[in-house]
Amino acid sequence: MAHPLGGSVPGVPDARAAEILDRLRDGGGRITHARKLVVEVLVGGASHHVTAPEVVEAVRAVDPDFHESTVYRTLDRLAELGVVTRIEVAGGTAVFHLPEQAHHHLVCEGCGAIIGADPELLAAVAARLRAEHGFVLRAEAVTLPGRCAACVGLSGAAPADHDHPH
Repeated sequence: MAHPLGGSVPGVPDARAAEILDRLRDGGGRITHARKLVVEVLVGGASHHVTAPEVVEAVRAVDPDFHESTVYRTLDRLAELGVVTRIEVAGGTAVFHLPEQAHHHLVCEGCGAIIGADPELLAAVAARLRAEHGFVLRAEAVTLPGRCAACVGLSGAAPADHDHPH
């Protein structure tokens, strides 16, 4: 049985879903059917940036009796474990990111676009922080706020006329 964001109901989860479920279990969590559904939506989704309401909608397409609070608790726990990155965008909406590979997030404060940036972008900053302060930057969790090219008018498009993949 498929759900709107991709994947299938996890009877036997794929390797990535199994790894995430193992991390939840190792972190002291129970592996319930509801948590399996949330992980399956994250792993099988077409987008690697999803909001909690999108996850709720996808899970409810499979299990209409699903409790919404389970999505929020599971996403928060996955963020605590470092499995997903919570990205705050304009308007207070949180987007959850399950990375395929390490990269930084440039978040437009104008339109809410999330743009992936090369993981080496902050390598010099990370090296300097370590050398000068003994501080190890957790670079996979870095979100840089600002304005995208369209919102500052560099592309020639009016801010309301542009469309970004989120």
